[in-house]
Amino acid sequence: MLDRIGYYCWAGPGTIRMIKVKYFNPRIDEKSLLSSYEYDYLARVRDLFGITDFWATYSWGFSDKTEQEDRQFLIERVENFKRLGIRLHAYIQGPNLVYDEFPDKAEWWARDERSRLITYYKGRWMCSIHNPDYVNYVVKKIEDTHGLGFDGIFVDNIQHGQLGVPAPAGQLPFVFCGDYSAAAQAAFRAETGHTIPDDFERDPALTLAYLEFRMRANTQYIATLADAAHRGGMVFGSNFYDPKFDPKYIYAIDMAAKPNLQDYVLFENHALPRADGKVSNLYVERIIDRYQYQKPVFVVSYRNGVGMAPQFSQEDIDNLFSEAATSNFRVSLKGSEFTTNGVWHNLDVSQYRKPRLDVQLERRENNRPVDLVPVLLRFPLFRWYLKKYFNPTTRAAFEWSSLRFLVNVVYNTTIK
Repeated sequence: MLDRIGYYCWAGPGTIRMIKVKYFNPRIDEKSLLSSYEYDYLARVRDLFGITDFWATYSWGFSDKTEQEDRQFLIERVENFKRLGIRLHAYIQGPNLVYDEFPDKAEWWARDERSRLITYYKGRWMCSIHNPDYVNYVVKKIEDTHGLGFDGIFVDNIQHGQLGVPAPAGQLPFVFCGDYSAAAQAAFRAETGHTIPDDFERDPALTLAYLEFRMRANTQYIATLADAAHRGGMVFGSNFYDPKFDPKYIYAIDMAAKPNLQDYVLFENHALPRADGKVSNLYVERIIDRYQYQKPVFVVSYRNGVGMAPQFSQEDIDNLFSEAATSNFRVSLKGSEFTTNGVWHNLDVSQYRKPRLDVQLERRENNRPVDLVPVLLRFPLFRWYLKKYFNPTTRAAFEWSSLRFLVNVVYNTTIK
């Protein structure tokens, strides 16, 4: 469907600062990131791609004092979007914060079953959505946008505590996921009379009760944020992640209930379509049909992870738009987080012509994740390691995220 076309683009001083937090000594084309909300750039984006909806940076999770300039940067450019008739969705990072900016908020952080902090990329920790002070902080952040001219609020990366390890179909996860903080414990005990299980294999019935509680808590958090946005006359949305993995246990997302609270659905995935059909978003169409989504569905597709590829080729653009033209979802073009020769930059729209809508794309079932878990579960040592060291392992992976950037420098040396 091409009745609405999105543009997903992080920019401004806050994005520059966040890239520096996430990676070690990144090189950034700051001019590119500081010009993406200017009138001339937006006009070109609208005229070239037919953009109707634009997701733009408002808050990355720094303290109010630090990111005052980030918010003001976007506020001062709201009129540019208004003049062009583009709906503007203010981006707010999900339940994680830059921990150095909140030294007196120890009770805000989510914990794993050993009371360890949960890392979200380098420099950030996951927050507990059970802590009322933290939730009120986010609600107020949304309320502060009332009357500023935004059309919507988008909260990214909403997950409940520690991510879950994908489990084989029909089985419960065996590695702890979620939040073991005092606030989460109190909420679970009030509802069930039990303590959150620290070993998911000891009592399957209690584990299932906790996993259902975790998903309901996440849904309630989304409802609270959506209500704050709606009170200000704005639409609300959040990231549904890549649906090729069932997000029920990984992120605590209820794929059936969550859309009822939002005004649209947005999937962000690594399924940049190819003409030969080896990669496509056909599986997203199947999910839309399965759940009978009535809300608009946007899909943001890109080839590799954040900062891991140069900007799209014209062929990529043509494939994206041609796929959306015959699908039951709307395309949202990724406009930021590209790297070329190790330099971060946003989409250079001067490189493109209007997209073709008639590319014949092969359609076949694909994007099925390789399910290694059943194979690896045969090894007791693997199970023991994950149960004991999943948190430290993921923390190390995030803290050394610059290694991913190094791979990008080696393999992506030119803009295609």
